[in-house]
Amino acid sequence: MSSTPPPLPFGDPTNIQKEHASAVGKGVLFGCGGCAMALAVAVLLGVAIFALVMSFMKGADACQMSLKAAQESEVMRVELGEPITMGWLVSGSIKINNGDGTAEVHVPVSGPKGSASIHTIGTKMDGGPWKFTKMQATIEASGKQVDLLKP
Repeated sequence: MSSTPPPLPFGDPTNIQKEHASAVGKGVLFGCGGCAMALAVAVLLGVAIFALVMSFMKGADACQMSLKAAQESEVMRVELGEPITMGWLVSGSIKINNGDGTAEVHVPVSGPKGSASIHTIGTKMDGGPWKFTKMQATIEASGKQVDLLKP
């Protein structure tokens, strides 16, 4: 009778090197690589949400009216040059509910000669037009303040 040796407890010793390399590769791929992929997706999602919010803010009536007032102001055209465009980092809040609303925003604008920030405060009643109590630009280079509500 021939006897076969009992199975080895940890597998074939000639195959251990290959199994070890495969296990390490899978650990790196799914361990570090998986975390890196999840982090990359989270960052991209955050950037997309930020861009969407900025897009909505830039398109809001209060921000567009602030930009238009700056573009129509002779003082702003002289200080900033033309064309005057809106920057990306609009900040503040706009709240509208059933046609009533409030807005307090800081709108960055710039032209070829400089940049400014417009602080706008306004209200909207019964779906009517915006009524602004403040629309004041501050020229960044000089600190000069320009009231955009005055004709």
